[in-house]
Amino acid sequence: MHKDVDGRLAVVAVLLDRGSAQPIVQAVWNNLPLEKGEEVAAKTALDLNALLPADKSYYTYMGSLTTPPCSEGVLWMVMKNPVPISAEQVGIFARLYPMNARPIQQASGRLIKESN
Repeated sequence: MHKDVDGRLAVVAVLLDRGSAQPIVQAVWNNLPLEKGEEVAAKTALDLNALLPADKSYYTYMGSLTTPPCSEGVLWMVMKNPVPISAEQVGIFARLYPMNARPIQQASGRLIKESN
C-alpha cells in the first residue's frame, strides 16, 4: 500500500498460488515479532520487487481498503499472474491470521481496466 503526500492511497496486489517456497515471504516470516503487540525492527531490508511476477501485466480499478476503515477511493493494481508460495508458508499465514478476508464486494459499476 502507498499513500502520497495528498493522502491518496494505492495498492499493488500480488496473487499467490501454492507451489515452491517464496524467499521474500520467508524473510517476512523470519522477521515477525514473537508476541502480539510487540514491535520489532526488520533484521534485513526487504526488496518487495522480488515478489512481483516476471510478467507485470495487471488489472486496475478504483476500490476500497479491504480492512477497516474500508476507505473508498483506493487505486488498485492487481497483478494478473500469481507467484508461488509453499503450503508451509500458507499455513503460517493461516495460523497468524485465521480470518483475513473481507466478504466479496459487488462491482457497483466500477470500471476494471487491463494493462497492455
